[in-house]
Order: sequence, then C-alpha cells, then structure tokens
Amino acid sequence: MKDPLTQRLFFLFGLLIAAVVAGAVLSPHFLQTSTVAYLLQYVPVLGVLGMAQTLVMLSGGPGIDLSLGAIMSLVGLAIAGLFGLGVPLILACVIGLGIGGLLGAVNALLVCVLKVPSLMGTLATFFAYSGLALALTGGSPIGGIPDWFGTLAQGRFLGIPIHMWVVFVPLAIVLHVMLSRTRIGSHIYAAGNDEKAAFLSGVKVWRLRFMLYCLSGVIAGLAAIMTLSWFQAARPDAGEGMELLSVTIAVLGGAHIFGGIGRISGTVLAVLIVTTLQVALQLANISQAWQLAA
Repeated sequence: MKDPLTQRLFFLFGLLIAAVVAGAVLSPHFLQTSTVAYLLQYVPVLGVLGMAQTLVMLSGGPGIDLSLGAIMSLVGLAIAGLFGLGVPLILACVIGLGIGGLLGAVNALLVCVLKVPSLMGTLATFFAYSGLALALTGGSPIGGIPDWFGTLAQGRFLGIPIHMWVVFVPLAIVLHVMLSRTRIGSHIYAAGNDEKAAFLSGVKVWRLRFMLYCLSGVIAGLAAIMTLSWFQAARPDAGEGMELLSVTIAVLGGAHIFGGIGRISGTVLAVLIVTTLQVALQLANISQAWQLAA
C-alpha cells in the first residue's frame, strides 16, 4: 500500500498539470516563455510563506500563524526605514530578519507560554502588526531603494528569476533535509503526532514550537526582502492576504492542521498550483471575485 503522502504528491502533480492545461485553454498567451517567467516571479514570495506556515502546522498544537503577511509588511518597512536612516542596505536586511524573528517570538510567547490558542493569538498580532505598519507610514509606501537591489527579484538567470535560485530553492532544500534527515525534524513530527508521547520521550515541545514561530518570522522576513527588491519600495499592504494564501498552500500541500503530517515537497507543488491558477485567470481577464473563488 502506498504512503498517503506519496499519493498526495501524485495527486498534486496531476492537479498542477490540470492547472497548466486550464491556463492554456483560457489564454493563448499562457504557454509563452514570458508568461512562465512572470508566473515564477510570484512563486518565491508565496512559497516561502507557505513553507513557514507548514513548519508551524507540523509541530501541532494545533498551530497556525495568521500574522505572516503582516510581519512581511512590517519587516519591509523596517528595512526601508533603516536604509533611509543611513544603514547599509545589506545590514538593514540582516537586521530585518532579526526583527522578523522577534515578531515571531511575540507570537510564540502568546501561543507557547501564555497558552493563547494560535488562531486567536496570531490573529491579534496580525491586527497589531498591520495597524503599526499603517500608522508608521500613513498608508504610503517608502521608496528610495537602489536599482542594484532590484536584481534579486527582477533579474533572470537561465530565464528564471534570481530569487528562485538564491532564496526559494535553497530554503526548500534546507527545510526538506531538516524535516526528513535530522533529529529536529523527527521531534517536530513527534510533537505534531502525539504531544504527550513526545514530551515523555524527552522532546521539549513548547520550546520546539517557540523556535518554529521565531523561524516563521525570519522566513517572513525573507519574503519581505524579496518583495522590497521586486517593487523597490516598502508597502504597508505588501503582505495583505498572504496569510490566508499561506494557509491554503500549506493545507493543499498536505500539511495537517493538527500537526504531524506534511512535506515541504507538497508545499512546493501547492504553491506552483496556486500561482498557475492565479496567472491563468489574470491572463483570461477573469474578475477578481472569480479568482478568489477559484
């Protein structure tokens, strides 16, 4: 009998093929090389957020992080603000990743220490972080990002956006190896499958989940850096709607909402499916309402 997760991957691969066929039918421009490059422009940002969501879900609890999009927006603004104050942009990006980790730590404090249900705790921080982003900027973007920084998300190597090569693919490989080949990965699955049994076997469950919320914030910071490079400006609404898309991608990819089941490979296929559908519907001039329904 086949492993259910392997069956899930076959299902997702078939769904991806169906999405490509639907795109080709909806628009004659879908299979053009320029369209593929445009589609892959979206994948890294959505993909890394989906991976972050997958990690939080896998550890159980049940865990979920509804603040990912807001963290992404706030970190982008922090990086642009630091650069505007004279901090070198690369150093500002490193500091931004740290800020993302701190924002994730706030979620971890609420969920893992104060025992607030993750849905409520991260929804609260979503509103707090989103409100702070709007309050700091008055709803206006922060520009002034140099042209050379745009190479990360706008440049191409072998026709594929550079941030696919240097961010999305390496992160997917690292997380896949971490989950499938390391003790931390086995602890994550153990905590998600049976919290009490994991604790009795020596896994510090709350500490593990705390770490994953912090890591989730850092990964959202990576998404912020890519978005900053793409638009060459920090927008307070850059992550709007991303939190729900990240949940969709994680669950479609096979991550169980109660933890213990899921793979990064499923998340990768899921983000390809979602972005393929989005781009196909945009090219076909389908209304935003129907795009959301799809």
